[in-house]
Amino acid sequence: MTFNPPPLPKYFVIAKDLMALIESGTLKPNDQLPTEESLCEKYGVSRGTVRQAIQRLDGEGVIRRERGNGTFVQAKQSQSTLFSLEPFDQVLIRQGRTPSTKLLTAVTIPATLDLAEKLQIPKHEPVIQISRIRLADGQPVAQETRYLAEYLCPNLLDENLEHDGIHDLLVNKYEIPLVKMTHTVEAGVLDKENIGVFRESSLDEKIAFPAVGTAAFFVDRLTYTERVNTQVPAVWFKAIYLDHRLDLGANLQPSL
Repeated sequence: MTFNPPPLPKYFVIAKDLMALIESGTLKPNDQLPTEESLCEKYGVSRGTVRQAIQRLDGEGVIRRERGNGTFVQAKQSQSTLFSLEPFDQVLIRQGRTPSTKLLTAVTIPATLDLAEKLQIPKHEPVIQISRIRLADGQPVAQETRYLAEYLCPNLLDENLEHDGIHDLLVNKYEIPLVKMTHTVEAGVLDKENIGVFRESSLDEKIAFPAVGTAAFFVDRLTYTERVNTQVPAVWFKAIYLDHRLDLGANLQPSL
């Protein structure tokens, strides 16, 4: 049985097209946007769908509406995405530390029962798994693993995943709308299995690996995208943070 993912919502496609015109300068500050009627005709959608797209841009702060006159490009354009997270590297740089990343695995695997339930896809459907170690000043401070259904971004494994931010790739390059997240953070200690993950990341004797019993934060985050007006899971993120100096709040809270 073939799993056919639902298409992107039409209002999101319209909003992204208009945003592209604004960012490219085709639509300049104070230019009027196309009328609702012309957008309905161009995309073959209802007025309600067009208004959803306009509302999305309004929420981004890139347009303004003038009663009786129309909708215009805002003079001061916001560069925010639909949903963004502060990059991990920026958290470390802000603390005066040097960030780096080591890629452990980047593979496609069949969805286990747990993955299928979490991502709401059929069992055995292809899933991209990406595991990385994050370092500060050459020492490991976090281990992260992401899972996402391959259909969402089939070319993701072709990217430089040791250098590029995965969240940024999904949102900005592949234009996957990330609209909501749920997460839990639990305090605990490392066991032998946790330690093994970090030790497998390098054979460099200079790296000070954590010991069993080291205090850590365990993060479980599920990010959602939107398909045909329905929110569906996009990325399951699991991480272990070792360093109490990390600003977890900045990395976990959405910046809208």
